[in-house]
Amino acid sequence: MRQRKIFFVKYYDKGSTVMGADQISEALQARGVDAQSVYPADVESVRDAILIFIKTSKIHHLLGARRRGNKTVLDIQDTVVFKRRIKNRWLFDGLIFKNQRQLQDFAAPRAVNRVIYHQWDPRYRENELGDREFKIGYFGLQRSFPYFKELPGVPCFSDEDDYYQTALGYNCHLSFREPGKDFLYKPNCKVSTAAACLANLVTTRDESAVELLGADYPYYGEPTPEGLLTALEHARATFGGPEWKRGLERMREIKAKTCMDRILDEYLDFFKTLD
Repeated sequence: MRQRKIFFVKYYDKGSTVMGADQISEALQARGVDAQSVYPADVESVRDAILIFIKTSKIHHLLGARRRGNKTVLDIQDTVVFKRRIKNRWLFDGLIFKNQRQLQDFAAPRAVNRVIYHQWDPRYRENELGDREFKIGYFGLQRSFPYFKELPGVPCFSDEDDYYQTALGYNCHLSFREPGKDFLYKPNCKVSTAAACLANLVTTRDESAVELLGADYPYYGEPTPEGLLTALEHARATFGGPEWKRGLERMREIKAKTCMDRILDEYLDFFKTLD
């Protein structure tokens, strides 16, 4: 069967489109797949392709794409955190979700529904600190963490340009999801990033974290400052010991599970099913 061309359609440039469109399309190209990251105007005459809309869509773009014989897909990302429903869901042949809870609550009955995790950003590398000293940091936007720079002993880094170099000096990361939709539907970026850095993760028991880390992961904390500090102190107290090493083994598994090659395999299998 002839492989359709793949177009990742983005309406803007930010973290979600870099990871969901630019990085994936470039990696598919390296495998010999005809894939591009584009804007809606770039696909106005495209026929018989697969158009993957990143995070959002406009109905006239979808109707035109379908009239021209294209398969239409929505990569949900974290859209359902902010919306009660998926806009234009009936016009999609496929939906890509970021955790099982997203799929459970928003799958479309006539679409190909699939969970494909976020890959870790290939600009991250394993930390250089190893087991010499316990150091924890928060790597993420300030708006995503209500206790930004408020937890003692937790430096916070919000400048994406500095993440990749700074993370080399930290062997434990911090993740936080507030109760509510964030807790249910936010993707796995913090988990896979920590795994890429071979760092343990102090985290809330949100759906994406537990789905990947497992219920028995040792460094969960309640979604409060006190709960996070308790989990942090447990990580510090067990640093270098059997529990710490067990956590790192789980991280090695997640690093392999969310590496680019594995995620590309998931995309290619999804494309076959879609056709």
